[in-house]
Parts: sequence; C-alpha cells; structure tokens
Amino acid sequence: MFASSLRGWILGLALAVGSGAGSYLAMRHGQEAQEKRFGQVAEELQALRKAVMARPPAPAPSSGHAVAAGISPAMQSEGARLRPEDLDAIAARMVAQLQQSGALESSGRALGPPSPPAPLKPEQQQALVRANSLVDRVLSTGKLMMQDTQEIRRELALLKSRQEAEEVRRRIIIALNKNQLDLPEGPEALP
Repeated sequence: MFASSLRGWILGLALAVGSGAGSYLAMRHGQEAQEKRFGQVAEELQALRKAVMARPPAPAPSSGHAVAAGISPAMQSEGARLRPEDLDAIAARMVAQLQQSGALESSGRALGPPSPPAPLKPEQQQALVRANSLVDRVLSTGKLMMQDTQEIRRELALLKSRQEAEEVRRRIIIALNKNQLDLPEGPEALP
C-alpha cells in the first residue's frame, strides 16, 4: 500500500516537473522569437531613416505655380489664414455639391435661425404654472419628496420637450448644486 502511494506521488511529481520544464522552454522560445523580431524591426526602421535622410530636400514652390492641388499659392505659406471670401466660396461649393447629391433638400426658403416655438396651449400654461408653484414650495421647504417628484413629472409631461420644462428642471438642479435641497433615496428622485 505504501509502495503504490509512493509510485503515485513520484508519477505526479514527474508530471509536474515535466510540464513545468515544457512551459519554461516554450516561453523561452517565444521570448527569443520576439526579441529576434524586435531586432528586425529596429534594423528596418534604421534603414528607412537612412533612406529618408539621403533623399534630396523638396524643391521650394515657384511663385507662379501651386504645388498642392486645390490650394491657392496664398494659402501655402505657413502663416496664411482663410479670408472671408475664401470661406464663402468653400461654403457655396459645399452647398452646391450637397444639393447635387440630394443630401441637402433644396427648399424654397432660405436657411436661417430656427423659428420660435409655438405658443403654449392653455392646458400647457396651466401645467407650467402648477409645476413652478410645486418647485417654489419644494425650494421653500428644502426637501423634495417622492410625491413632489411624481407631481412635477405629471405636470411636465404635458410640456414634453419644451424649453419651459427644462427651465423648471434647471431650477431644481441649481438648488441641488447649491445644497439647498435634499433628495429622497433612489434612482427616481429627480423629475
């Protein structure tokens, strides 16, 4: 019995030593291959540097010819800036190309500032007044309860994504940032 357990231990030890030696040899071989490849890359990089340094310098652009395609000679100098006329010409070309490609719909109206939002409907005005009075009450007490949050949400739902609703939320956020308002725990605390 002692001999069979001794054979098991010896066999396990031999397997452990063999696998350790195999892992060591494989890792060493990988490191040698990696070092060899790094050496090759360094040699290639050095040869590339020598080739670039051996090239003659580029000729200076003559005053009458543009070297870079599409860039005026005035723009090729280092300190040059686009003039307003150049910017307008570039913008006009881009609009023409976009209209030709169909990416920009050419409508009869000129592009300009966005139109002002439609006036609030009476029910939206009433909801805004109620939401503002709720926020005033919450700010005066310094505590925002979950019930207050739900009421404010209900009122702001009528305003959808209007600027007025964002203004109500902004008032709450400012009070929070100034530590003038306590929130209930949980992810649903803000309206």
